[in-house]
Amino acid sequence: MGKSVVDRGKDAEKAVQKFFDSQSNRFATFSFSRLPDAKSAGGRFKAMPADFDIACGHIKLSAFVEVKCSEHDYRIAKDKIAQLARLRMWALAGREFAVVVHHSSIDKWRVATKAFFGIDWTPPSWDLSSLPLYDTAEEALRSTGWFR
Repeated sequence: MGKSVVDRGKDAEKAVQKFFDSQSNRFATFSFSRLPDAKSAGGRFKAMPADFDIACGHIKLSAFVEVKCSEHDYRIAKDKIAQLARLRMWALAGREFAVVVHHSSIDKWRVATKAFFGIDWTPPSWDLSSLPLYDTAEEALRSTGWFR
């Protein structure tokens, strides 16, 4: 029997955290925090803008990273990225962000930065087919140019 949607999402988050752990252990100029998940905590605190808060001193980057899992090969529904409006607000204030998507049906990864989402509108679902596919979360994240 396949994994539940929650389990698939947690596996994707763990893959991203594993990469962030390795970056943090290797480079003094990289730091990250796993932000608390309000849904998992039963709504006991306000929802965070993303799953991770990262900083890369070597390129003076401060960014949020949200991790999503989709069964679709190249789309993700807008309701899967409910915090997009908040991420856009942070982007207007100068913060970078990326959404890392694991396509569980094909076991591939994509990453979309704030430039992909723009500021103006939100379609019913995002067509990610123009973004390259990667075999691992690490490869997808490295494609942003944020990591060594």
